[in-house]
Amino acid sequence: MQTDQLASMISWHRRRAGLSQVDLARHAGVSRYVVQDLEAGAGRTTWARMLPVLRALNIQLLPQGPLVDEWLAETEEAES
Repeated sequence: MQTDQLASMISWHRRRAGLSQVDLARHAGVSRYVVQDLEAGAGRTTWARMLPVLRALNIQLLPQGPLVDEWLAETEEAES
């Protein structure tokens, strides 16, 4: 997923939920500037600040790819 796609998805979900940027920031426990940066695709925030925003909007990012599949298989074997 490209940065602009993620930014658009966050903005779209926020608007569909009827939330302002300030409302979303309050729900996520971050500043409005974090939400503003995410929606602008500015890339000035951290993963730790992005996760609460995604959770507040019920958005899940699922890693994909052959190395992810290999990692999952190894992780499952190690846990067994």
